[in-house]
Amino acid sequence: MNEKNPRYKWPWIAAGMVVLGIVLAIVWMYFAVKKVERERNYAAPASTNSK
Repeated sequence: MNEKNPRYKWPWIAAGMVVLGIVLAIVWMYFAVKKVERERNYAAPASTNSK
């Protein structure tokens, strides 16, 4: 009864992959939002019609 529980590496690898995926999604969305903001700012003066 002196056996130790085995320490598995795969849960840490899986958790690291999940965290990496979340970080990459956040970075991807950051650049996508910046691109949309640039497109909107470029098109904004042309789309406004003053009376």
